[in-house]
Amino acid sequence: MTSTTQNDLPVFKSEAGSQIFKHTYDKLMEYWPSQYETMEVETEYGLCHVIVSGPKEGKPILMFHGMTGNSAMWYPTIEALTDFRVYCIDTPGDFGKSRVVKCIRTPEDAVRWMDQFLDALGLTKATFIGHSMGGWFCSNYATVRPERIERLVLLAPVATFLPVPFLKLLQKVYPAMLWPKPDRIRRAWDWFCSKGYSLPSHVMNLVIAAYTHGRSQLPVVPRVIEKGAWSRLSAPVLFLVGDEEKIYNVEKVLKCVQETLQDSEVMMIRGAGHCLILEQKSSVNEAIRRFITKPHH
Repeated sequence: MTSTTQNDLPVFKSEAGSQIFKHTYDKLMEYWPSQYETMEVETEYGLCHVIVSGPKEGKPILMFHGMTGNSAMWYPTIEALTDFRVYCIDTPGDFGKSRVVKCIRTPEDAVRWMDQFLDALGLTKATFIGHSMGGWFCSNYATVRPERIERLVLLAPVATFLPVPFLKLLQKVYPAMLWPKPDRIRRAWDWFCSKGYSLPSHVMNLVIAAYTHGRSQLPVVPRVIEKGAWSRLSAPVLFLVGDEEKIYNVEKVLKCVQETLQDSEVMMIRGAGHCLILEQKSSVNEAIRRFITKPHH
């Protein structure tokens, strides 16, 4: 059992709950498609748990998960990245294995945390992949540190281009967080997904363990990024969104991305809601693979 230091902010309500969560996390890691190792990276916001896979000499990719998710949930996407050195980071304060000592409260905190993470790994530049909240983290970073971005892959980033529909989320998702019951949590996640799709049980088990035993220590609110802030980014961008996305209007967001980032590649994934990396794994993986392996000047 890991001992936590006095100044850790508790992400889990009890030690027993934390152990249940970690056990479920480890069960999900059995689906990881390649060999991996884990490491801890120290930042002022906490000790970050990182899953590392791929050849040491491979080009670096950093992956940032969605809110109330964690790095174990990236297992479907890893298949597309076998020849890269991939670092999947549990955001400190969210439902993962990272330990948090200081909350990421502002967009500036988020940049500072990511700077420290890259510096700790000795990386000046990398490809960034982010889903949902992770997509906002990557976008926020890319507009402030464009020189550190090799390529940017955004999978239905929350806010970023259009405002978050807080009322809708309040109705659909917050009850599952405030009064966690397995059925309520399942309903919330079914709503996020395309019609008729439910998360596989090995993923749902982790979500249920997280919502039941966890309490978020990640107060930063994702926001829309000013159009002008993108002008310094010269790295290529891939934007993917499901045709049944729930957090914004699909046509509207695609139009907005194309207007903001003229050289970006945008793609609508058919038969996918917000959990597109699972719902339409092969289409998503194919798009990512093509984008990160094609030459760019």
